[in-house]
Amino acid sequence: MPVPLRLIAMAAAFAAVAAWGQASAGREIFLRRDLGNCIACHQVSDGAVPAVRADVGPRLDAARLKGWNRDRLRVLIEDPTRAHPETVMPPYGRHRLLESREIERVIDYLHALP
Repeated sequence: MPVPLRLIAMAAAFAAVAAWGQASAGREIFLRRDLGNCIACHQVSDGAVPAVRADVGPRLDAARLKGWNRDRLRVLIEDPTRAHPETVMPPYGRHRLLESREIERVIDYLHALP
Protein backbone atom coordinates (compact mmCIF):
# COMPACT_ATOMS: atom_id res chain seq x y z
CA MET A 1 0.00 0.00 0.00
CA PRO A 2 1.51 3.41 -0.95
CA VAL A 3 2.37 5.88 1.79
CA PRO A 4 0.05 8.89 1.75
CA LEU A 5 1.71 12.09 0.58
CA ARG A 6 0.49 13.83 3.73
CA LEU A 7 2.53 11.45 5.92
CA ILE A 8 5.63 11.99 3.83
CA ALA A 9 5.19 15.76 4.13
CA MET A 10 4.72 15.51 7.91
CA ALA A 11 7.85 13.36 8.28
CA ALA A 12 9.84 15.88 6.23
CA ALA A 13 8.54 18.74 8.37
CA PHE A 14 9.51 16.96 11.60
CA ALA A 15 12.98 16.25 10.21
CA ALA A 16 13.39 19.91 9.26
CA VAL A 17 12.35 21.06 12.74
CA ALA A 18 14.81 18.63 14.35
CA ALA A 19 17.62 19.79 12.06
CA TRP A 20 16.81 23.45 12.81
CA GLY A 21 16.92 22.73 16.56
CA GLN A 22 20.37 21.17 16.24
CA ALA A 23 21.59 24.05 14.07
CA SER A 24 20.15 26.52 16.57
CA ALA A 25 22.06 24.82 19.41
CA GLY A 26 25.20 25.05 17.27
CA ARG A 27 24.57 28.74 16.68
CA GLU A 28 24.48 29.31 20.43
CA ILE A 29 27.81 27.52 20.87
CA PHE A 30 29.24 29.49 17.93
CA LEU A 31 28.27 32.76 19.64
CA ARG A 32 28.82 32.11 23.36
CA ARG A 33 32.05 33.42 24.82
CA ASP A 34 32.16 30.65 27.42
CA LEU A 35 31.87 27.93 24.75
CA GLY A 36 33.03 28.15 21.15
CA ASN A 37 33.23 31.91 20.77
CA CYS A 38 33.83 31.28 17.06
CA ILE A 39 32.34 34.68 16.27
CA ALA A 40 35.44 36.28 17.82
CA CYS A 41 37.44 35.23 14.76
CA HIS A 42 34.98 34.28 12.01
CA GLN A 43 32.37 36.16 10.04
CA VAL A 44 29.36 34.27 8.70
CA SER A 45 26.62 34.95 6.17
CA ASP A 46 24.67 38.18 6.56
CA GLY A 47 21.79 37.72 8.97
CA ALA A 48 23.10 34.39 10.34
CA VAL A 49 24.54 36.07 13.45
CA PRO A 50 25.04 39.64 14.59
CA ALA A 51 27.30 41.60 12.25
CA VAL A 52 30.94 41.52 13.34
CA ARG A 53 34.25 42.72 11.94
CA ALA A 54 36.21 39.60 12.85
CA ASP A 55 38.91 38.76 10.35
CA VAL A 56 41.32 36.41 12.11
CA GLY A 57 39.75 33.28 10.62
CA PRO A 58 38.13 32.85 7.22
CA ARG A 59 34.56 33.88 6.51
CA LEU A 60 32.22 30.90 6.94
CA ASP A 61 29.31 30.48 4.56
CA ALA A 62 27.79 27.82 2.31
CA ALA A 63 30.04 28.72 -0.63
CA ARG A 64 33.25 28.40 1.39
CA LEU A 65 32.13 25.23 3.14
CA LYS A 66 30.90 23.54 -0.02
CA GLY A 67 32.37 20.05 -0.10
CA TRP A 68 33.33 20.09 3.58
CA ASN A 69 31.66 16.98 4.94
CA ARG A 70 31.04 16.33 8.64
CA ASP A 71 34.26 14.35 9.10
CA ARG A 72 36.44 17.07 7.62
CA LEU A 73 34.81 19.76 9.75
CA ARG A 74 35.04 17.61 12.88
CA VAL A 75 38.78 17.09 12.39
CA LEU A 76 39.28 20.82 11.88
CA ILE A 77 37.31 21.78 14.99
CA GLU A 78 38.69 19.03 17.22
CA ASP A 79 42.34 19.77 16.40
CA PRO A 80 43.08 22.29 13.65
CA THR A 81 46.82 21.95 14.27
CA ARG A 82 46.74 18.58 12.48
CA ALA A 83 46.05 20.37 9.20
CA HIS A 84 47.66 23.73 10.00
CA PRO A 85 50.38 23.48 12.69
CA GLU A 86 50.76 27.26 13.00
CA THR A 87 47.05 28.07 13.33
CA VAL A 88 45.76 30.25 16.16
CA MET A 89 42.44 28.38 16.23
CA PRO A 90 42.05 26.50 19.50
CA PRO A 91 41.88 22.69 19.37
CA TYR A 92 38.36 22.53 20.83
CA GLY A 93 38.25 18.74 21.05
CA ARG A 94 41.83 17.97 21.99
CA HIS A 95 41.79 20.52 24.81
CA ARG A 96 38.24 19.52 25.78
CA LEU A 97 36.95 23.06 25.32
CA LEU A 98 33.87 21.57 23.66
CA GLU A 99 32.31 18.16 24.17
CA SER A 100 31.83 15.88 21.18
CA ARG A 101 28.10 16.58 21.01
CA GLU A 102 28.79 20.34 21.09
CA ILE A 103 31.18 19.98 18.16
CA GLU A 104 28.46 18.06 16.32
CA ARG A 105 26.02 20.94 16.93
CA VAL A 106 28.54 23.48 15.58
CA ILE A 107 28.88 21.30 12.47
CA ASP A 108 25.07 21.27 12.13
CA TYR A 109 25.10 25.06 12.34
CA LEU A 110 27.87 25.42 9.76
CA HIS A 111 26.00 23.15 7.34
CA ALA A 112 22.85 25.25 7.81
CA LEU A 113 24.57 28.53 6.87
CA PRO A 114 23.27 30.24 3.74
